[in-house]
Amino acid sequence: MALTSPGVEVSVINESFYVPSDAGTTPLFIVASSQDKLPGSGSGTASGTTTANANTAYLISSQRELTETFGDPKFYTDVSGNSLHGYELNEWGLQAAYSFLGIANRAYVLRANVDTADLIGSASAPTADPSDGTYWFDLASSSYGLFEWSQTDQKFTAKTPTLITSVGDLVGNSSTGAPKTSIGSQGDYAINTTHVSNKIYKKSSGNAWNQVGSSAWHLTLPVITVASGTTVTSGQTMSVNGVTVTPLGTALSDVATAMNLSSDGADGPTLAGISASVHATTGNLEIFHNGLGFGDSTAGYNTIRFEEGTGVLASLGITAGTKNGTKFLQDKHTNRPTWKTADENRPNGSVWHKTTSANSGSNIVAKLYSTASGAFASVSAPLYATNHSAIYNVDPTNGGTGIAVGTLYTQYNITEQTVDGQSDNTTNVGDLQLMRYEGGVTTISSKTTYPSTTAAETFTVRESLKNQEALDTAKTVTMVSGDGSTLGDEHDFVTAFAAAGFTNLEASVITSGEYKGAIEIKHNLGGEFRMNNLSGTPLDDVGFGTSAAHSYGGYTANSTTLIDNLYVTPTGDSEDSTVGNEVMATNWKRLSYTASSSAPSNEPTDGQLWYDTSIDEADILEHNGTTWRGYVSVNSTSDPNGPQFSATAPTTQSDGTPLVNKDLWVDTTDLENYPKLYKYNTSATLSSTNTANQVAVTTTGAAWELVDKTDQTTEDGILFADARWHTLAEKGADGNTQAGTESSIKDLLSDNFLDPDAPDPTNYPQGMLLWNTRRSGYNIKEYNNNYITTTKYPSNGSAGLGNIRYSNESVAGYYPDRWVTKSGNNADGSGTFGRKAQRKVIVQQLKSEIDTNQAIREDQRGFNVVATPGYPEAIANMINLNTDRNNTVFVVGDSPFRLVGTATAIQDWANNAAAASDNGEDGLVSASDYLGVFYPSGQTTDNSGTTIVVPPSHMMLRTLANNDNVAYPWFAPAGTRRGVVDNATAVGYIDESEGEFKTISVTESVRDTMHTVKINPITFFSGAGIVNFGNLTKVSGSSALDRINVSRLAVYLRTQLDAVAKPFIFEPNDELTRNEIKQAIESFLLELVGQRALYDYLVVCDDTNNTPTRIDRNELYVDIAIEPVKSVEFIYIPLRIKNTGEIAKLGN
Repeated sequence: MALTSPGVEVSVINESFYVPSDAGTTPLFIVASSQDKLPGSGSGTASGTTTANANTAYLISSQRELTETFGDPKFYTDVSGNSLHGYELNEWGLQAAYSFLGIANRAYVLRANVDTADLIGSASAPTADPSDGTYWFDLASSSYGLFEWSQTDQKFTAKTPTLITSVGDLVGNSSTGAPKTSIGSQGDYAINTTHVSNKIYKKSSGNAWNQVGSSAWHLTLPVITVASGTTVTSGQTMSVNGVTVTPLGTALSDVATAMNLSSDGADGPTLAGISASVHATTGNLEIFHNGLGFGDSTAGYNTIRFEEGTGVLASLGITAGTKNGTKFLQDKHTNRPTWKTADENRPNGSVWHKTTSANSGSNIVAKLYSTASGAFASVSAPLYATNHSAIYNVDPTNGGTGIAVGTLYTQYNITEQTVDGQSDNTTNVGDLQLMRYEGGVTTISSKTTYPSTTAAETFTVRESLKNQEALDTAKTVTMVSGDGSTLGDEHDFVTAFAAAGFTNLEASVITSGEYKGAIEIKHNLGGEFRMNNLSGTPLDDVGFGTSAAHSYGGYTANSTTLIDNLYVTPTGDSEDSTVGNEVMATNWKRLSYTASSSAPSNEPTDGQLWYDTSIDEADILEHNGTTWRGYVSVNSTSDPNGPQFSATAPTTQSDGTPLVNKDLWVDTTDLENYPKLYKYNTSATLSSTNTANQVAVTTTGAAWELVDKTDQTTEDGILFADARWHTLAEKGADGNTQAGTESSIKDLLSDNFLDPDAPDPTNYPQGMLLWNTRRSGYNIKEYNNNYITTTKYPSNGSAGLGNIRYSNESVAGYYPDRWVTKSGNNADGSGTFGRKAQRKVIVQQLKSEIDTNQAIREDQRGFNVVATPGYPEAIANMINLNTDRNNTVFVVGDSPFRLVGTATAIQDWANNAAAASDNGEDGLVSASDYLGVFYPSGQTTDNSGTTIVVPPSHMMLRTLANNDNVAYPWFAPAGTRRGVVDNATAVGYIDESEGEFKTISVTESVRDTMHTVKINPITFFSGAGIVNFGNLTKVSGSSALDRINVSRLAVYLRTQLDAVAKPFIFEPNDELTRNEIKQAIESFLLELVGQRALYDYLVVCDDTNNTPTRIDRNELYVDIAIEPVKSVEFIYIPLRIKNTGEIAKLGN
């Protein structure tokens, strides 16, 4: 600003320039860990371990911040607390970062999106936690109170039922079917828990299952038994329930015939409900009553009255009189049945279902899951006969208002049939259903607006009352018409309802909303009421007929036609001639639950990983020339249980029978190379040596021959791929939505079903084996929702349609989800199993993140060292990342934990003698001017003080920081001055066979070999401790960049020269600018000379390298030549020994 009056104006022009200081050693740790860990503080979730924050590079400044962000590094132990060295889920990267931050305050940490906790492993497929509010009928904890009466012993015997939990065990594979005859033994009881009615069955002497209490059940339990061999006089008679029975022969079969003829009315009066037969095994005459309400008018229901005629009773040995039929009683323990001989004298097999829990009675254990507590809690579910009985027993004084929402009870005799069919000629039967109280006023709201009723038509209503278990006596509602006509409206209905004088019920007209003008009826206590048309159809007219009611026990949510809380009454109630109700209104609703012996869970989430630890399950198929077939299906005489798994070669099949050609054996002694699969060959070529003359002899005989896992082209080879999860019979079920339960290996071996994603058999020869990785164990699988659908495999019937691997059938009925092998195969085609499968899944994700993460390629992430501790497989990916960052990063590479400390082993690995296709445990493939590889691993302690094994990078990253703290990056981080390792107490490797850490001292001869192959040794020196004793990069040629200190100097120069030159962008491209940038760079390099980074340098930035053409292209060139300072690595000290006095003479 120009002065307008006398004064002084001072302006400051900033012409200073300096190179900003470097941030020092700032590494990027790329790590794998479990998900949703606890932070170091112990509460909440460590933010860096959530799925949402995976693949985010966090700048961490302290050990505390690291543990708060990523939790404490996790290292696993066995049940005895011993460390699992080299366990693939150990969090080496976080431990290395924690150690580094002990002496530094700046590091980036990126966690790959893989939950290592998913890979812990189990023999059964994992599941997800249940949803909040999930109910569980705990079958194992429940008791069912079934007691069978013995007329002979005059006592009850408690019976434990078989619990059917799979529809595969039911007739027709349907939840409504009876148990299959293959289930259980004669006399056993069973409960079908696959259906909400939980029907109770007994298996008869005829090997059939019958529902307890049913007529079929009654007809398997004789009221009278007459011993075989008994005879009668033909033509004599007896009277049964007042009907004369005349056998027309002498045998017991003639008696049975006579009784049955009388029973069906084909020859004389009907003998209702009674039948007789001769037992096929014992030859006894058995007389039955079907349990229905038929009987002699004198004796009563479910009875048989015998009277002598002309001698048949005496011949049969039956005492005249009334015999009670078999009975099924459902009652509490205080109402013990009176079935002894002196009382009712009930036959053998009568059953008391004790409905209270005392003395081994019924105790239905229901549980409710809470996500807040993460556990199931028990909910009381006592047994009662009806909804109104439950209300009375739970809340007698209030009649329902005191019942909490969510209260449960278990209804027995669901159909509410009267005992012995006294009112409706239908027996009460054994079944159970769980009911839940929904709470509030019991309300039914019609969907029929402005209804019309017919005057004088009637219906009855029975309501529940306080302090009364039974419903009140029916009251009759008579339709009226306010205008004197024959038709009434909605208001007339309300008037008529009120006139009936109910205690707790009221009717009203809905005054607003979609159903304005419709009728609403309420039970104000939250109780129950039942209604029945008496004359006409008034209930139907106002919208409360059976067509508007839910089926009893069923419920359709958000129905446009059915009314909430309104149900068709149970059949026993509607059939009862004394009641005959049609609809019922109640707040009790059938409970939706899972019935199982173990706690229920949700299906796995899409993408859920599973490490299947089963080493003794393998589904193997064979190519039959057309397609893949179950191994036993092709080789019918082979071991029916499939391959044997053992540490020694089997000498017989698993069932003890002799071995046959093509039997299979998996050797379990070498799990590192699982599976070592052998095939039995009865015509194998055997080689031996004649001990007499040492001549080789070849013979033919039986032997186990190893199958080549890398052969995927010949008939002797084996393919590893997903093929199936189920047999043909178990491929789907009604309403399937998940993957379904896997079929057994034994069943699969004889089955030929294939999933549509099975490998194409046309690509492989006859005789080749297929190891079905989907169903076999010891690998990693991933859960895939809707993996097999009609969208993916549409239609059926023709080539290329439907299941393209199995008859082109439609996949519509299949289970849609699948476990898909995640760990894949090795480069040689063999499968990946065990810890190598775990490792491969983790490595795949680490590599993916390094290759695709854009944030770590940006300048803002100012790291200059990168490591993926514990994973040499990621070396190539880190090198590529460095290339993308213009070689501004030094890569610290690991050697394998299990690399033996011999010169040969190290040399073979470093030179990739195994011809591996990628870096890893088999070989080192990559080379780079900016890569340093170190060996061996170290031993230290984790944050809990437990001894652990850590990779070389754990030691070297902290050593680099120590080096830079006392010197500069261009000083070699090696030797006893700057290469001392202070975060490990020993070095060595993990013995592959034992899993133990073997301490070694890298000897000079081994170090010589390592120097040749450019692997840096970490070794122990007496008096100095553990020291990095190498300074080599894994460069492919020979140059100054073959040393770590020079490589790191180049990294430093690139970063700093970028910072020096950046301010000159957009400045005039003239001599002044060129001189300024040259001066800035020379000043910077001169400082490096003083800091012992350079011997000398030369900077050229003038018109010799900035030609007019370059200037016209807006380019400015600065050519720099440097002579980096080399480190001392080879010290030669010739020592000459002289005679006494010679040295003094040399001085003269």
